[in-house]
Amino acid sequence: MLNKIISKWIVRVMATPEVNLFIFAFLLNFVYEVWQAPYYEFYGSPSFLDKIKDLTHCTFGDGVIILISNWVVSGLARSRYWVFKPSRKLMLLFTGTGLVITLITETYRVNVTRAYGVPVLAVPGLGMSSLAVLQWIILPPLVLYFARRQMMSWEMDGRK
Repeated sequence: MLNKIISKWIVRVMATPEVNLFIFAFLLNFVYEVWQAPYYEFYGSPSFLDKIKDLTHCTFGDGVIILISNWVVSGLARSRYWVFKPSRKLMLLFTGTGLVITLITETYRVNVTRAYGVPVLAVPGLGMSSLAVLQWIILPPLVLYFARRQMMSWEMDGRK
């Protein structure tokens, strides 16, 4: 009996927009972070473990930014399930919110805290990498697409 209750709870949690958005944001952004890592100064870290920790930290932050973007859009759409039928306006807001958060945090981390540097491909005036800008234009629509497909499969299976 307890096993069945736990199983149903896990299925319900796994079918939520937030969990799906975070999972796909983490997976897609990790791959992107690995590809763009050689363009950042931290890539020169002495150990492989240091590089993995830095990449995982950045990727986790990307997942949090996706969640914040989702909450902003959910509030304006008045539904957590806007991802099932995203209008062009909501998709642009979702992507734009993530881009603005990234512009602010990356500029702060590069110019104020000097957490890392961007020796090449920097956006003039901001000092942050143009690869981060591309990341937040390309990946949020993909994250939304994969999360929506996954949630729809949960519904079609009658698990939700």
